[in-house]
Amino acid sequence: DARRQRSWLDELDAPLDADGPSSGWPYDGWSWPHPDAAPSRPRQDARKAAARAGSNLPQTLRELRRLETSPQLDGTRLTGVSLFVAQACLAADYEDDSAPSPFGVRYRYSVSYRDLSNEELRGYFAWRTTWRAHREDRIPYTYGHILAAELVNGVGAKPGMPCLKELIRLRDRAAELDSDGMASDLAFDARRWIRDYAVLHNLPAELATSADERAFAKAVATLRTAERAVLCEAGARDLTPQDMPAHVPSDADVWKAMAALSSYNVERSPFLRNNPQSAAAVGAAVFRALARHCGKRRKTNLVDGLVGWESNVGWFPFPDLPCTLPKELPSPTYRIDACTRVTTLAGRWFIRRGYEHAGKSRDLGRILRAMDRQMREDWDDPRALKPRPLAKYLEKIIVQASAEQRQRELEAESRKIVIDLSKLGGIRAAAATTREALLVDEEIEDEPAAPAPAAPVPTAQPSHAGEKGIAPSAATSPLAGGTISADAPAAQGGPDDAAGGDMPCGLDELELEVIARVSEGRGFSDLLGPGKPMASVLVDSINEKLFDELGDTAIEYVDGEPRLVADYVEDVRDICGL
Repeated sequence: DARRQRSWLDELDAPLDADGPSSGWPYDGWSWPHPDAAPSRPRQDARKAAARAGSNLPQTLRELRRLETSPQLDGTRLTGVSLFVAQACLAADYEDDSAPSPFGVRYRYSVSYRDLSNEELRGYFAWRTTWRAHREDRIPYTYGHILAAELVNGVGAKPGMPCLKELIRLRDRAAELDSDGMASDLAFDARRWIRDYAVLHNLPAELATSADERAFAKAVATLRTAERAVLCEAGARDLTPQDMPAHVPSDADVWKAMAALSSYNVERSPFLRNNPQSAAAVGAAVFRALARHCGKRRKTNLVDGLVGWESNVGWFPFPDLPCTLPKELPSPTYRIDACTRVTTLAGRWFIRRGYEHAGKSRDLGRILRAMDRQMREDWDDPRALKPRPLAKYLEKIIVQASAEQRQRELEAESRKIVIDLSKLGGIRAAAATTREALLVDEEIEDEPAAPAPAAPVPTAQPSHAGEKGIAPSAATSPLAGGTISADAPAAQGGPDDAAGGDMPCGLDELELEVIARVSEGRGFSDLLGPGKPMASVLVDSINEKLFDELGDTAIEYVDGEPRLVADYVEDVRDICGL
C-alpha cells in the first residue's frame, strides 16, 4: 500500500504531456490511471500488447498498435502526446468500411487510441469514414473526443481556418443531435475546443464564441462600466471622480444590458415595449440607486451579485485532448469578447473572465417585473400586474424612480405648445387679405391724382333777365348744379351697396360663384384675371368667412384641386342658398 500510494503521488507530479517515460512512471497511456490500480508487470504488458496487435485488424491498424510497444532508435518508446500524434499521422488517410460494433463504445472523457479496444478502434475509423463523407447518424462521445484531438493536431484538416470549421461542424452536429434526443454532451466540450483553437491560432474572435455569448458579455461589460461610474460619483470602494470611466453608458444602453441579463423578458411586456424611453429612464435610475446602495452598505457590488466576480486564472487549453501546444501565443493579448481575454505574463498564459454565471439572473428578473408593475400603476395602464414579495428597500427605490420619471413627463407635457392645424387656413386668409389691402393702398398712394373735369363755360344767351340786369340764380349755376348732382347719389347709396348687404357671411358675388362651381366640381379659373385675387387667396377668404358658421375649413385641396369638405357640403349649400 505504501508503494502504491507513493507511485500515485509520483504520477501527480509528472507532466501530462511527457514525451518520454519518466523515472518511476509505470503508465504510458494518455488517461490518468485510477489511484487503486497497481503498476502492471512487464510480462502482463507484453501479453496485452500481443493480444491487442492481433491478426483481426487491418494492416494500417496493426502498424498503429505496434507504435505503442515498438522502441525507437534510442531505445525508448513513444508515450503521451507524441504517441498519439504519431498514430494519428499514420492513419490520417485510412478508411474503414466495416459495420459499426453493435456493442457501441464505452464513455470516456480523456481518451486516445491506446485506450480503445481493437473492436472500438476499428469502430472509430469506420465512424470517421462516415463523418468525412457527411453520412454520420450519431456522434459517440468518445469518438468525438478522438476526432477533435486529431483536428487540433493538424490531422484531417489543414491548421487554421479549415480545422476551425471542422470543429464548428462537430459542435453544430452535436447540438443538433442533442435537440433530437440523442444527447452526447459533446456540444459543450466542442464550444471550449473552438475557443481554445481560435486563441492559439489568432483566428477571428467572432468565430470563437456564439452571438448569444458575445451579447451576454457585452451586457455585463456595460453594467460594470455604469456601476463603476456610480461608485466614482459616490466615492465608494476607494474610488474617486478621477477614476471615472472615459465613456459612461447612456440610460438606453444600461436598460438594454439589464434586459439582456434578466430572466424577465421585457419584450413580452406591452407597456415596456410601447414606452421604451420611460422604461430606460426608470431602469437606469433603479440600477444607479442599487449600485450606490450595494457600494456603500454591502461587501459585494451589484453586478458581482448578479453574474459573479471577475477572475484572472491560469489558462490551459485543451485539457482533455492530447495536443502539442505552441511555446507562445501569436498575440500577447487575445480578446475573446467584451469581458474575456487571454494574456501572456512571464511565459505563462492567463485568462481574465468578467463573470462566473452565464445564465439569466432571477434576482434582476424580479426587480424588472416589480418595476414594470409599478410603472403600469403610475401611468394608469389598465393591464395591471399582481404584486409579488420584494425587499422593502428595493420596493422603495422602484417606487421613487417611477414617480420621479412620471412627474418629469407630466411637467414636460404641460410646457408643450399645441398648434391647431385646422385654424391655419383662417390665419392664411387673414394674412392674404391684409396683404391685398396694403398693396391696394400702396398703389393708390403711388398713382398721380387725376385732374378734375373742367366745368362747362356758360354761353351767353339772350334773356330778358340779362337784359334787365338780373344775376343768374344759384339753381342755374353750373358749379352749384354739378355739386348737387354728384353728392345726391352718394347720399342715397348705389345698387351695389344695397345688394352687398344681403350677401351671406359677407361673401361677395365672386366668392359665391366660386363656391357654386366648387360644389359642382367645376373649375373657376375663368373667373380670375387681372385685378382679381389669386385662387388660393380667394379660397382662404371664403374659408375665413364661413369659419364662424362651420367652425372648420369649408374648402380643402385634394390632389391640387379645391373641393368642399364632404361633411360640410349640405351646410355650405344651405348657407349660400345654392
